[in-house]
Amino acid sequence: MQGDFFLTTWFLEAMRWVHSSIGDIFLTILICTVVLRLLTVFSDIKTRKSSAALAAIQPEIDKIQKKYKDNPQKAQAEQAKLMKKEGVSMWSSCLPLLITMPLFFCFIAAFRFWGYEMTIKLLADENPVEVLKSFKFLWINNIWQPDNGFSPVIAEASTFLNEALKPTLDKLIFLKDNTAVWDKLVSLGVAAKDAQGVYGFLTTPEAQASFDAIMAPLKEVYAGHNNGWFIFPLLAGGANLASALITMKSQPKNPNGKQSGKMMMYLMPIMSFVFCLSYNAAFSIYWTISSICMIISNLILNKKFPRPGTPSKEENK
Repeated sequence: MQGDFFLTTWFLEAMRWVHSSIGDIFLTILICTVVLRLLTVFSDIKTRKSSAALAAIQPEIDKIQKKYKDNPQKAQAEQAKLMKKEGVSMWSSCLPLLITMPLFFCFIAAFRFWGYEMTIKLLADENPVEVLKSFKFLWINNIWQPDNGFSPVIAEASTFLNEALKPTLDKLIFLKDNTAVWDKLVSLGVAAKDAQGVYGFLTTPEAQASFDAIMAPLKEVYAGHNNGWFIFPLLAGGANLASALITMKSQPKNPNGKQSGKMMMYLMPIMSFVFCLSYNAAFSIYWTISSICMIISNLILNKKFPRPGTPSKEENK
């Protein structure tokens, strides 16, 4: 948990730094995503090499399984011994997943907290209408709300204030040492300062009413509009499925892991769609770009490291 918190904080601070330098949210997401994918491509290369090594000893593994077909424990021990001797890990194919899954959830948290920060800017800024206009991207009216036809353009008071009570929020965003913003939020009636000088958000009916009153002019800007059309969640799920299919085609056949591989191939796209439907569009954009980058890298790696047993161009001639 501590490691995830550190990564989340690091991702958020890195993205905020890039955004402060270039001033464009989409370009910030694009740059950070591409840089991250370039860093993780080394694990993909290691996995391909390990898969090739596993395929090379597969005939020996088949002989062991055939020889000890009536003694599974012995077969497993001999197989492990052979793989250790050849320096092959049976978990190598899981390495990309072990890296991708923590990054997936850390980025969800980072974008969620960044979205909270942007909502606070709407509350505290002297010209919130102009700030809100900067949140528009393509068909999405507010990039910090989900690309979802049922999602409001402006966060609801109860949802935001209850989420803002979580203690990690004050540690992750600019409110941590920003007493000027806290004092403004206190004056607006959505936060309070206790006797020890600790600030915090309020969830009382009065605080929610103050939140709604502040956001009312912003809601009028997009009155009658939804925040999106489910496009990025569908793109993220589709791109993730395409990436999984390309990855599966590059892996050597492994009857023992075939079923679990297929399950994960369909599970991640479904998870991608559901999470992108629920969290802000900024995360959906990141995950879509990340999946597209993964498709490109997989296509390149497929040429560099063809699936073991695949005939070469010379053999096909």
